[in-house]
Amino acid sequence: MEKIKLENLTLTYVDAKSSYTAFENINLSINEGEFVCVIGPSGCGKSSLLSILEGLNRASSGSAYIDGKKIEGPGTDRGVVFQHYSLFPWLTATANVVFAMKQSKCKGTKKELMEKAQEYLSKVGLAEALDKYPSQLSGGMQQRVAMARVLASNASILLMDEPLGAIDPQNRRELQILISKLAKEENKTVIFVTHDLEEAILLGDRIVFMANKNIQADISVDIPKPRTRESLMGNQKYIDMHNNLMQLFYNNIADKVGKDEVVI
Repeated sequence: MEKIKLENLTLTYVDAKSSYTAFENINLSINEGEFVCVIGPSGCGKSSLLSILEGLNRASSGSAYIDGKKIEGPGTDRGVVFQHYSLFPWLTATANVVFAMKQSKCKGTKKELMEKAQEYLSKVGLAEALDKYPSQLSGGMQQRVAMARVLASNASILLMDEPLGAIDPQNRRELQILISKLAKEENKTVIFVTHDLEEAILLGDRIVFMANKNIQADISVDIPKPRTRESLMGNQKYIDMHNNLMQLFYNNIADKVGKDEVVI
């Protein structure tokens, strides 16, 4: 079943002196329960595209739909994790998660909500930080609170903008496994922006490559899940896909500066 549909979507930022088109004529369909990774060079419009889906920006032209309804603004059907954590500094880690659960209309008593919040904080490796405030947590730990907050919510769609970039390699690997597992178990539809090609292949059912203000490729990841980094390393499908994605990046650079001058 189609969950998200983008039709001829264009976003142009305009101020008093100039205008800049972030992307144009984007067409994309995402089914319920799909995990779609979006990659591409910096400035290609990945985060701007998420801002439309979040309801924080309005398209200059074209339309974006969720469950057949046009996106008119933010909604509790979408959970968002930004590149930079955004926690309430006056609330503990547990209270931050409970607040988000209440906003997304999670049902339960105060005790039940707290227990669920603490369960998800434990899942992201923060069992020892339940009652700590953001100022008492490292940047990576704060981002894990943000992850727990969105995973514990009722949102059927998860929008993630490089959510693991500030997290150390060990915890990053554990969270990749957790996100993939929970998304499948709870039938979440996920759009996950990343610069990490290996991460995109590890997590994605599909990989959307953006460049030159549009979608240049939409690739199915035909490797059975669950996947691990170790199993991917010797997999010929992984090697071919990684090389294909690298070539897409190479072609984008070559188009900009001239193929004769490019050395990678």
